Amino acid sequence: MKNNHQSPYLHTVLVGTVLLLSACIPSVHPFFTACDVVEEPRLLGAWREDDETWTFAPAGGGAMQLRIEQSKKGRHGEFTAHLFKLKDQRFLDLVVRELKLPDQVGLVPASLIAGHLLVRIHALEPELELSFCDYEWLERYLLVHPAALACRLERQKHDDGELGGALTADTAALQAFVLAHLGDGELFGPVGQRS
Repeated sequence: MKNNHQSPYLHTVLVGTVLLLSACIPSVHPFFTACDVVEEPRLLGAWREDDETWTFAPAGGGAMQLRIEQSKKGRHGEFTAHLFKLKDQRFLDLVVRELKLPDQVGLVPASLIAGHLLVRIHALEPELELSFCDYEWLERYLLVHPAALACRLERQKHDDGELGGALTADTAALQAFVLAHLGDGELFGPVGQRS
């Protein structure tokens, strides 16, 4: 992703969306503590790639508001985002601001959790480089090593696959797990690729 210094509001980004939440394993607890949160003015503004725009705006208390729009598909989502550091690595913790499932009865959205999703930031300059959790790797790992991280995995049929559940580990355990699995082919996929 390249910064467009001619406009403070428009930047280019080589990323896609995390709107397909059913393909993810959200965490009940945040991936950060208050002392992990960092502010980064270079992240604020709009980042665009093809049909997709990510817009970060300050929300106070170290949080940002993130709006993701896919104009051709007419889809969007709003998240509360926290930029944080673990050791020398930067991450975004995203929580959807409002679950809207128009085709479901009222009790369905009420039963869903607005869990925490994790995105890794590899670089801010000269280009913004992000990678997303490889939830297929995470599921396989946790099925083989069930004591590695507290979770509840469920096999459910979704439009995007058969994965469901949530991470239930506390923040300290989540952070230790993330830091232990930053290698190639582990928790995070290649830059810009989503599972």
